[in-house]
Amino acid sequence: MSAAPRPSATGLRTVALRLVMLFPITLAAGFAFRLDAPASSSDASSSGPQTTAPTPEPDPLAIPTLPENPGPLDVGRVTYYYHCMPCHGDKGQGLTDEWRLVWEEDHQDCWSRGCHGEKAGDQAFPIPRYVPPVMGPSSSLARFTSEEDLSDCLWTSHPPQRPGDLDETECQALAAYLSQNAPSSMISLKRAPAEDGNLGPPSEVLALRTGAILAFTLGVAWLIGRRDRPQS
Repeated sequence: MSAAPRPSATGLRTVALRLVMLFPITLAAGFAFRLDAPASSSDASSSGPQTTAPTPEPDPLAIPTLPENPGPLDVGRVTYYYHCMPCHGDKGQGLTDEWRLVWEEDHQDCWSRGCHGEKAGDQAFPIPRYVPPVMGPSSSLARFTSEEDLSDCLWTSHPPQRPGDLDETECQALAAYLSQNAPSSMISLKRAPAEDGNLGPPSEVLALRTGAILAFTLGVAWLIGRRDRPQS
């Protein structure tokens, strides 16, 4: 009975290289699946039931106080409370139905007779039916490109019932406060898409890197197999 032929050195080297190539593929695939895997029931149950005390909601009508050495944001916050919040909301959401319900019952209908509805006998300045938000993703202030532009606009047009009532310092502080709470596309928070080398969410970055590793590894394995394929 003849002995089985021994594998050549080239064949052994090819097998070893292919096994080595399988390692990054397995590692990358396992890490990707591990990232998206849901937490096991044992992990969830090991911690046991947890009870947390509810966080009390702050009073939206609470009068803000200035610190001993107030900065521009402190002054802007107080200025917003007295001159902007009644119409624009405690969170800059605008004159929504939910915000009006925070007020006392006889103040909830801003357009009732004797109030802000431009009716005969009304005692207060008129308020439009729609007051836009000035904070958050739908802020109407996104059209301003700088705090200076916003401050100039506030100085000449606000408060609407008494334009020019705020001095320059108050307008600048109010502009700083509003820009601090502005959407990412506005004023000082405006950035170019690739300014900080942001490539996207971490999951997308991981998917790109995993795909690149797999493509590189498979390409090298294919070249090795093609090189060591016996010529006919």
